[in-house]
Amino acid sequence: MHNKLETLMGKFGAFVHDNPLKVIFVVLALLAAPLYHVPQIKMDTSTEGFMHPEDPVLIEYNKFRAQFGRDERVVLALKSDDIFSLKFLTTLKEIHEEIEEKVPYLDDVTSLYNVRNTRGDGDKLITDDLLEPFPTTQEDVARIKKQAMASHFYKDLLISADGKMTTIVIETDAYSHEGDTSTGSVDDEFAEGFGDDSTDSSTDSQLVEPAQARAFLTDAENHELLEAIHTIVKKYEADDLKIYVAGSPAVNNALKAQMQADMQKFMRITFLIIIVFLFIMFRRASAVFYPLLVIILSLLATVGTMAWAGTAFKLPTQIVPSLLLAVSIGATVHILSIFFDRFNTTGDKKEAIKYTLGHSGLAIAMTSVTTAIGVGSFSGSEVAPIADLGTFASFGVMVSLFLTLTLLPALLSITKLKQKKKTQAGVLDALMKKLAIVPIKYYKSIIAVSFALVALALFSASKIELSHNPLFWFQPDDYNRVSTIEIDKAMNGSVTIEIVVDTKQENGWNNPERLNKLNVFSAELEKYVDSYTHIGKVVSLATIVKETNRALHENKEEFYSIPNDANLVSQELLLFENSGSDDLEDVVDSQFSKARITVKLPWTDAVKSYEVLNYVKSEAAKTFPNDTVVTTGMIPLLINTFANSVHSSVTSYLIAFILITFMMMLILGSVRIGLLSMIPNLTPIILGLLIMSVANIPLDMFTLLIGSIAIGLAVDDTIHFMHNFRRYYLDSGDANRAIEQTFYTTGKAMVITTIVLALGFFAYMMANMISVQNFGLLTGSVIVLALLADLLLAPALMIVAAKRGWIK
Repeated sequence: MHNKLETLMGKFGAFVHDNPLKVIFVVLALLAAPLYHVPQIKMDTSTEGFMHPEDPVLIEYNKFRAQFGRDERVVLALKSDDIFSLKFLTTLKEIHEEIEEKVPYLDDVTSLYNVRNTRGDGDKLITDDLLEPFPTTQEDVARIKKQAMASHFYKDLLISADGKMTTIVIETDAYSHEGDTSTGSVDDEFAEGFGDDSTDSSTDSQLVEPAQARAFLTDAENHELLEAIHTIVKKYEADDLKIYVAGSPAVNNALKAQMQADMQKFMRITFLIIIVFLFIMFRRASAVFYPLLVIILSLLATVGTMAWAGTAFKLPTQIVPSLLLAVSIGATVHILSIFFDRFNTTGDKKEAIKYTLGHSGLAIAMTSVTTAIGVGSFSGSEVAPIADLGTFASFGVMVSLFLTLTLLPALLSITKLKQKKKTQAGVLDALMKKLAIVPIKYYKSIIAVSFALVALALFSASKIELSHNPLFWFQPDDYNRVSTIEIDKAMNGSVTIEIVVDTKQENGWNNPERLNKLNVFSAELEKYVDSYTHIGKVVSLATIVKETNRALHENKEEFYSIPNDANLVSQELLLFENSGSDDLEDVVDSQFSKARITVKLPWTDAVKSYEVLNYVKSEAAKTFPNDTVVTTGMIPLLINTFANSVHSSVTSYLIAFILITFMMMLILGSVRIGLLSMIPNLTPIILGLLIMSVANIPLDMFTLLIGSIAIGLAVDDTIHFMHNFRRYYLDSGDANRAIEQTFYTTGKAMVITTIVLALGFFAYMMANMISVQNFGLLTGSVIVLALLADLLLAPALMIVAAKRGWIK
């Protein structure tokens, strides 16, 4: 079967040589549609973009956003030693008004300038703005300071405990304005309010359907919003005024910008390294340009197909170009290395193409299929972009294979080539001759050392930390990281867990008993501290009820409590609603059946947030046993994403291992040899864990995906080595001679591709993003380890197999 397939591949090579223009025309015609859609590709770095539309966690989150708006807030923190001065408050007023005027897609802006000031005046309830009328004297400012510093509501939300930091909290629109020709403010608010009032709170369907019909705020709109904010911040920053910007929208936007910049920069560096090295090795323009053409067309066809399918580029799918680069360069270099060796010997281009495809075409096809299987195992992932990675990366691998076996030989056929008797490859021949002696002479030592290193790596793997903390992908001095840490330290948090408690009855939250439970629950949550984080503040309906009750009792602090009379609660809430403030809609629905409880805490690693989330969930369930309690928000989304990514990755790697093992058995025609060949496949991946342990690199969503590249490359080189070794061994019956012949042919191509790719990926270590640096270090190292495994461990194992008579 092997011989028949290799003969068929040789005949195909002859056909391509005889019909190059027809082949090129067909290839370009097939690529036309995906290439046309390339400009339509979009980026999405949102947290919810990591989940499938049918994910229950995302469904609950979308219900929450449809009811209460977007929970992701942009927080501007102004730090000064003299916050309560006319000069500072005037600056705050100017920044606040400029944000409202110039920043698009706003839902609400809250600061000390316009925050509600609930107070009583006789039997009247007044909820005007804190700075209304705006102070004109220092005595006015002193009075305002006294009010602000005494407020339970303002503390850790709008002003720090030490009074040296104040925030402007920016709430963005929940919905996208793409295609919306109106301003989208007053009309939308009216429509939403009207829809809310007419919604039966006992069912979700009426509420959710309109939300599902509209797209939520897009990544591009979020970027536009933050660009406007940063422009304003730069205008007002001064030596005596530090301004920080934080919140998950700001972090995600910065993450996208830096990741894109790093990836684009180092893809260019990698291409430059490929160009230089290919020219040094082959000394031919065609040997440089044609592999790049195959790589670029494979990438563009994959990206175009993603755009055609409506799939956005997300953080994990940015690994696709690197993976296709690795696979494409490996396949093309194998073709070119064997082709030019043959052509320089015979001078016959047709015979060289026929020989090349007959010799390595089948092996290249098998390596691409196994790589596609390995990466394709991710397509069933519970994390949407990882599933996209599995689907489109495997598609890209097959496109690369198609172009390598058709377009590349067709281009070589129409290119005028001069036969070169003496080439740079002679140096590499001498090197490979010396390298071939090592596994032959020291095969026992190689096997022993390899197994010792694997054992050490497996032991070290237990010390690797699990982590999912995008904030710490930034450098320690990065503005976004520093801003978040500073705000978390002064204001006790910048991200939230959102709880929705549904009583399933109209006016269920007018019940004093339930409100008292909410009040106690909130107070208990604010005491929470664990080894990694703490809860900084809880905002809920109870806050408004207590403020209103105090205001209607001559502003006396002892009345900052929940009334015991249900009628009194209803009357006070009605007074608050009619006072002009719209803050009620942020914490309760129009039917008073659902209440929102916002739990604010510092930005924490998702893995280290399990404890606090479980505490919040269990306490909420115990406090409201007869109500429906849903926990959502950024923290639950991050935790769900990482848990799914770990579970899916483990499952995917297991599936890939089983399928690739089966393929190796099939390719090598032996169960025993197939199993044996998996040892050099897995060794570099396991040794990668040792590097992670030594370099203190956590196992996060990014490093989890490096295994997909490692599997593809390790399997490719192993197949090339095993395929050719088996052929030469069956010809000669001499394992040592078969190893030498394999090193002289496919071994050279393996070395070339490894040097090119390793240098390209190691260049990523100069990136700004720590995650990209780790990606470069680990991927480059695993590529080198994969080569060593296939040049040392694989031949050592084959010598043992030959001595035991396992190769037949």
